[in-house]
Amino acid sequence: MTDFNAKFEDTRLTAYLILLKYYVIPRTRLRALISRILGKQEPTLQHMLANATIRWLSSTLSIHQFRAISSGQCDANALLQNCPTLLEEKVTAETVIGEDYRAHYLVKYPNPTHIVFYVYGGGFVSGSPGSVMPYLLQLSVELQARGFEADMFVAEYDLAPEYPYPGALRQVVSAYRIIASRNIPIVLAGDSAGGNLCLGLLRHLVKPHPSIPPLTETHGEMGRVVATCLNSPWVNLQNNGESYRQNANRDCLDKGALDRWRKAYLDGKPLDEYANPIDCIDGWKEILPKNTLLVAGDLELFVADIRKLAQNVRKLSPPSASLVTLKLIVIVERL
Repeated sequence: MTDFNAKFEDTRLTAYLILLKYYVIPRTRLRALISRILGKQEPTLQHMLANATIRWLSSTLSIHQFRAISSGQCDANALLQNCPTLLEEKVTAETVIGEDYRAHYLVKYPNPTHIVFYVYGGGFVSGSPGSVMPYLLQLSVELQARGFEADMFVAEYDLAPEYPYPGALRQVVSAYRIIASRNIPIVLAGDSAGGNLCLGLLRHLVKPHPSIPPLTETHGEMGRVVATCLNSPWVNLQNNGESYRQNANRDCLDKGALDRWRKAYLDGKPLDEYANPIDCIDGWKEILPKNTLLVAGDLELFVADIRKLAQNVRKLSPPSASLVTLKLIVIVERL
């Protein structure tokens, strides 16, 4: 029976890839051509093809199939060899293994000015440190050119459905404990599901999750989160924002896939303030660092929810109060 199931899955995967090549991609090219003829403003053809491909694969493949093709692997030390400006500063890469977590310094300076703690996305069911290594190395080079020698630290968390909520959040909290003890300013950053975990971590620091040990250690100002930057954070796991309808055929994500991933992640547990930030309308003044940046694309599924979260924060911390300086950037993804 196992052999039959394996053959069936292989056949189904082949069929989906054939449909991608001969149906999804040609249809997307035609749509782009018609939009151009009609004078509509759309993203570039390359952008549209990439989004359509990812959307098709996420909506048709099983969680484990999607994980296999989307969780990249990279060798940080090998990538560092292509960054001579970092090597000149004696930058290294290393892995840190704790009792209940595994983390990676993709870039580690002898005397860093900051630590960028990055939490990668992937819908809680896919993703890996390797998928963000090239981006973070480039970010490190750009920061160095501006006078910041920032360590790049990534927590490797276990994925759903094998490890449901709040497992990933618990591991992110454990990894944070290590870098907080170094007494160096921390910049917390993440994308998509990683952005969700960042917000869960920030809330836990102020109001500990009942299933996760609190951070009882006290550190100076230098060992705290001084800024956070979240790129397309998944802030509403109910997946019912108005932009889900408006951008259904434009984003690289698919609502049906997001619903499956949420179900796998929660494993029957109800949504709470740590997993669903959009439902939280209080406490943001204490939770968010003073410098907070939210980034979204105007054609993505999450954009309406991210805007709503920004509105909730601003209601509690008006500009005149200067408790949280929140900046929301919505990128216009059109020619």
